[in-house]
Amino acid sequence: MNEFLHVVAGVIYNPQGKILLARRPFHAHQGGLWEFPGGKCEVGESASLALARELHEELGLFVQQARPLIRIPHVYPDKKILLDVWHVEKWYGQVWGRENQALQWCSANSLKDNKFPAANYPIITAIQLPSLYLITTEPASSIDKAFFYRLEKSLDRGISLVQLRAKNLTEHDYCYCAEKALTLCNRYAAQLLANTTPEIVLSLGADGVHLNSERLLACTERPLPAQFWVAASCHQNKEVQQANLIGTDFMVLGSVHTTASHREISPLGWSKFRDLAEPARCPVFALGGMKVENVPKAWTYGAQGIAAIRALWNKI
Repeated sequence: MNEFLHVVAGVIYNPQGKILLARRPFHAHQGGLWEFPGGKCEVGESASLALARELHEELGLFVQQARPLIRIPHVYPDKKILLDVWHVEKWYGQVWGRENQALQWCSANSLKDNKFPAANYPIITAIQLPSLYLITTEPASSIDKAFFYRLEKSLDRGISLVQLRAKNLTEHDYCYCAEKALTLCNRYAAQLLANTTPEIVLSLGADGVHLNSERLLACTERPLPAQFWVAASCHQNKEVQQANLIGTDFMVLGSVHTTASHREISPLGWSKFRDLAEPARCPVFALGGMKVENVPKAWTYGAQGIAAIRALWNKI
């Protein structure tokens, strides 16, 4: 993406858990809109060094620790940018607008009440998503007690995003199973995405749909309104581009490693994962042979985190 202007931005939290926003100067590109603070990378400068420099120059803030959050390629009518966003985990200093820019601390839930440049909206999604996405095993039936026991154990451990995957159930049994799973997720303030049709998601009142690659490629537009999550499974570039086209909120991409259930599939490896994830305009979870300890590595290769079955389901 050499033709893209490389820009860094930081997601900065205060001790109260609020996020710092800065208003762009009215004379600047996208002037008057709020943004996550940062600026341009200089020639030959790494993203991490550019982030530290820009946040100090703009805010008087010293970055102690930061990790990648999301990279967003975006094409405006007048320029192309690659927005390289970092989660600033530790910092010190007294924050103030050293360039006389307006600042505000904003709760994560109220971020969308502000107007941002278009490239910034996937950052809000990344902020709202966890690093772990649990994909359930196949339930033996719609009343599989062991299945619901394990699901509740996963939720009790802090899992907050779940995909109900039950390809072997009839539509009737899937709906019954999903209703019970949704009750559990609601109890633990977790969100449930149903791997089924968008119509069934609406009838269930689930939090969103997870499109398999076949359903994804059949879509001509985003299948659910903005208040629902729309996620998709991707394995190759055409699926990533289709997910961009219909406006998915996030995607899973794999398989990064060989898995026990799909030994016949050649794994992508981390470098190929990064190449495929680079043009995505939404957060991407790494899928395939993932373990919780892979999360930091996944971040460095452009992932939101990991999606997994066994590593998250079997840990009781």
